[in-house]
This record gives sequence, C-alpha cells and structure tokens, in this order.
Amino acid sequence: MMVYLICFDQPYKRVRHYTGMTDDLAARMKEHRRGRGARLLEVVSGAGIGWQLVAVWKGGRREERACKNLKNAGLICPRCRAEVLRRRAETARARYHRRARALATEERREAA
Repeated sequence: MMVYLICFDQPYKRVRHYTGMTDDLAARMKEHRRGRGARLLEVVSGAGIGWQLVAVWKGGRREERACKNLKNAGLICPRCRAEVLRRRAETARARYHRRARALATEERREAA
C-alpha cells in the first residue's frame, strides 16, 4: 500500500490538494486522468485545472487519514510548503505587532 499527494495547479474553491491511497499507483493515476476514481479530481479536471502527483510514501489507511487530518496538506507538499510557511510567518509577525501596539497604547493610557 502507498499514500500519494496530488497538488492542483490552482485552487478549486479553497482546495489545493488531494490525498489518496492505492496498491497500484500507475493504474490509479490513469483512473484519475480519465476523471474516474475520486469525485474531487473529476470536478477539478472538469473545471480545467491541471494537477501533478507530488509525493508518494509507504502507508495505508492510517497514514492517509493522518495526512487528511492535517487540514493543510500544503505543509507536506513540496510545491507549496515554502509558501505556506512564509504566510504563517507573515501572520505571526502581524499578530506580534498588533499586540505590541495594543500594549503600548494601554501603557500610555495608564501613564496619563
């Protein structure tokens, strides 16, 4: 058994990845290319969005479920990881600066 990750060339609504599991990867990819096998890939292909197989690793249902439970496959996607980490750092910086401004404002009020 193996688990695989597919990355879409552009998001479909807010979805950018598909995680699946198979015994025969080549056959499963043929099914996906034909628009069969997974409804999400059928819809994505129908919308004219391309996709690529980006990662494969050994595992079964447990590993597939663990990937899906991440709720952010961009963290394990080699194509998306750098961008996801950059956005997270940007958000953390902005949060830090908002808190620092709020504390400074509060200190000024207390001093007055």
